[in-house]
Amino acid sequence: MPPAHSTAHSGPARKEEDSAGLVPKVVRALGTSVATWRNGSLRKGERRSVEGWVEGLRGLRLEGWVIDPAAPAEKLEVELLLDRHSLTRDVADRFRQDLADAGKADGHCGFSLAVPFDALRGRRGTLSVRETRTGQLLRTVGDAALEIDHMLAVEGCLEGIDGGFAAGWVRAPVVGEAALSVALWIDGELVETGEASVARNSGMGFRLRIPDAYHDGRPHEFAVTLAGREGQAIDRLVAISPLIMTPFDALQLHAGTAHLKGYLSAIGPWRYESMRQALLQLTRTAAEDADGGRLAARLNALVHGHEQAVRGFRNPSRSFPLISFEIPAAPMVTVVIPVHNQFEVSYHCLASIAAAPNRASFEIVVVDDGSTDETLRLPEIVHGVTLVRHAHAAGFVDACNAGAARARGQYIVLLNNDTEVATGWLDELLDPFTRFAGVGLVGAKLVYPDGRLQEAGGLVWGDGSAWNVGRGGNPGDPRYNYTRQVDYVSGACVMLPTSLWRSLGGLDRHFAPAYFEDTDLAFRVRAAGCKTVYTPFCEVIHHEGLSNGVDTAGSGLKRFQAINEPKFRARWASVYRGHGTLGRDTPNLMQDRFVDQRALMLDSQTLTPDQDAGSYSGLQEIRLLQSLGFKVTFVPSNMAYLGGYTDALQRMGVEVVYAPFAFSMAEVLDRRGDEFDLVWIARHSVADQVIERVRARCPRAKVVLNIHDLHFLRELREALAGTDPSLMQHALATRDTELAVMRKVDLAVSYSEVEQAVVLSHNLASTRMATCPWVVDASGEVPGFEQRHGIAFLGGFGHRPNAGAVEWFVREVMPHLREKLPGVVLRVYGSKVTPQISALAAPDVLIEGYVRDVNTVYDRARVFVAPLLTGAGLKGKVIGAFARGVPTVMTPTAAEGTGARHGLEARIATRPDEWVNAIVALHTDAAAWQHMSGAARDLARERYSFEHGRETMMSALQAAGVFTSASHRALCPLVLEPGPL
Repeated sequence: MPPAHSTAHSGPARKEEDSAGLVPKVVRALGTSVATWRNGSLRKGERRSVEGWVEGLRGLRLEGWVIDPAAPAEKLEVELLLDRHSLTRDVADRFRQDLADAGKADGHCGFSLAVPFDALRGRRGTLSVRETRTGQLLRTVGDAALEIDHMLAVEGCLEGIDGGFAAGWVRAPVVGEAALSVALWIDGELVETGEASVARNSGMGFRLRIPDAYHDGRPHEFAVTLAGREGQAIDRLVAISPLIMTPFDALQLHAGTAHLKGYLSAIGPWRYESMRQALLQLTRTAAEDADGGRLAARLNALVHGHEQAVRGFRNPSRSFPLISFEIPAAPMVTVVIPVHNQFEVSYHCLASIAAAPNRASFEIVVVDDGSTDETLRLPEIVHGVTLVRHAHAAGFVDACNAGAARARGQYIVLLNNDTEVATGWLDELLDPFTRFAGVGLVGAKLVYPDGRLQEAGGLVWGDGSAWNVGRGGNPGDPRYNYTRQVDYVSGACVMLPTSLWRSLGGLDRHFAPAYFEDTDLAFRVRAAGCKTVYTPFCEVIHHEGLSNGVDTAGSGLKRFQAINEPKFRARWASVYRGHGTLGRDTPNLMQDRFVDQRALMLDSQTLTPDQDAGSYSGLQEIRLLQSLGFKVTFVPSNMAYLGGYTDALQRMGVEVVYAPFAFSMAEVLDRRGDEFDLVWIARHSVADQVIERVRARCPRAKVVLNIHDLHFLRELREALAGTDPSLMQHALATRDTELAVMRKVDLAVSYSEVEQAVVLSHNLASTRMATCPWVVDASGEVPGFEQRHGIAFLGGFGHRPNAGAVEWFVREVMPHLREKLPGVVLRVYGSKVTPQISALAAPDVLIEGYVRDVNTVYDRARVFVAPLLTGAGLKGKVIGAFARGVPTVMTPTAAEGTGARHGLEARIATRPDEWVNAIVALHTDAAAWQHMSGAARDLARERYSFEHGRETMMSALQAAGVFTSASHRALCPLVLEPGPL
């Protein structure tokens, strides 16, 4: 059909502008670009064509459409290329009315591919789009190449969202000081154009109006380009647009308490989460509180605490409802709060504590450091706190030391009175002490009341100057949201063990009355052999400057900041001298203290260890790398933030990169590739997508591919076990791809020696192979024979071999087992249960589905079964059973690579009668059961311990040319959590 023009497209109307030779006008052409393809599922010789166009650039997106005329409902995948390099992929399933009007797949066939920002800023080449099944390029409207090799040299910055405007500057050296036309794009839509015409030192400034529709309190991608040159990118940022322009502190002063809406505050989400968690706790304790007294008191504290947080301490109302705290007999934590006048500020802090629930018990010690205001009435207004009173102000150092002297808790927290805490803040401060070895001091993420980041830990440069990491930045940025070691943490909110505090003698009076005492404390903690750690999961609002002001040159307490800085530098010069140079070294690299090397881990998705064994092994490999001194950066190919799963990685000390802070693995590699010593890629399919870019962007990194299991071997076994000849064709195609990518890496690792032999038999010397360790923690004590009953299977049903195994076992083994062991129950556990698996349910076949803690599976069953007929690689479920001491019956395929011997650590069966005999023997013979249980645990301890895994990992890395040591000070978790918190 000939091209048909249409203006139907979502978003505001845009006038057509000349694109200065970069691209033609964006034309909504509905013509046909034909490409042929072959697919293994088609009959030999059958050909199909795809139909579609690349229409052009709109902002930072390349748009068009594509369909398969023979199957118009099928959604096709398209890939954006810069020359021959893949930038991103997406499915062409966007609805457009113009396409629907033209009869193209009901309009659901459009694509809008985000062009990575760096590809449009200083890069040269040709953009194109191909349909991934054909490998063929789609035609461009007008047949004009999308060249970006003649772009105007331009510099600029989108500095931020200033009220209702996007503000920044731009400079084009060839234009000089002349005004430049700029365009604002929000979420890929052109919303405003204007002139950059205000002369500034950096260039020509601009302020582009943000349409009302985007003031919705939600995150948006803001991008600025030169107007008329849509591919000429200036800058972009992701920010939350404001719901209103009135500052929240002005509402607190003038709007009246009854009309305040807490969600309008930039820190409203923190307050909401505190209240939500507190209400959940109250519902759990209500049943225990028959007379309602204790529950009523807690509810009263919650409501008044939350209302005070919303009202704020600047509010003209000076009413202070009673706050009551429980006084535990043996508190876990003592919270020390030094105060001096400004009672409304201190009351606000205490109210926030009352409204923020914690699992940890705590007491509060308030040190009144010579106050003369309403602080003198604190015992009347706040019950359940210990009050220490100084007749005259002694300063922060002496006040903290005096309060800590009264501590009964195992840990001491120093908390400024100009702070507001959030739910679980104490639990989060405690977490690193139990998660990592040798932690001595933990500090919080500090956030300004307007939602900007104040500090994500601190570093001290080689000249002794202090630096607040991330100051003024986005507190949601992944760079600031993983646990890590730092040089110091600000004393506004820190925790340390009471025993360590007392051994150090508290804060050093050398820095009295205040300033640099917290930095000195961190250095003394480290000198005592302990770690100073920042946790982003304790989020504290800090109204900085309320206590002591911000003027270091005046006569107030703040002047001691300048007085004490030379004292600190003189004391610790030999320690910080090698800490890098301010202005030369990158703060984002320097913020990671005490790491020997840096590893980038690329995987298909965020790790979900409670759902699949591959994710469990990935977490263990991260732990092993950390134990060898690596800082690990993890990037999932889908770039998704996955809630508790992402949090679990970040708690381990892993930096996780996700959208909108990066939109592809390619973008991460382009921006940061040169910082990594090791690139660890999980799965050959991921490696196939990124290996060329890894080689180009990570010049000094060694590349290791963990094949997980040999996909083509698994597929070959499935093909041999089935009757569909197309399965064999698919397996052979997988073989070629898998073996080819292994030849492009420095090392390929596998859990199975059998798989290593298969790879070497094909690739010979072109691929270097090594063993990848599998780690489990063998149990010392397990439930005995009499405490267990029945048999169990465990495996995610998103993995085809698991589904086939259960179906075969229920069909072939269970009928005979019912005769020999009447009443014995098979429990089937695993995520992603399919309807076919659910249909197998019977009185003695219980489909239990997903289970949070797999140890409950192992500890309940008397016999574990692994009837896998196909598959490849090491079977994590089997090793888990060994570690928990449950005797296992399995097929030779399941036993492959485990090291288990038939009759000793496990029973290996093939025919149904062998399966029945083995299960009956283990289920009825206590002595045989006990012997095999002990042997299996011994095997797990010898072959799958963390210590053995670290040696194996070290050897594998050496084979790749990466040399490490177990002697270092990097963070490494002591335990591995099975899933999201």
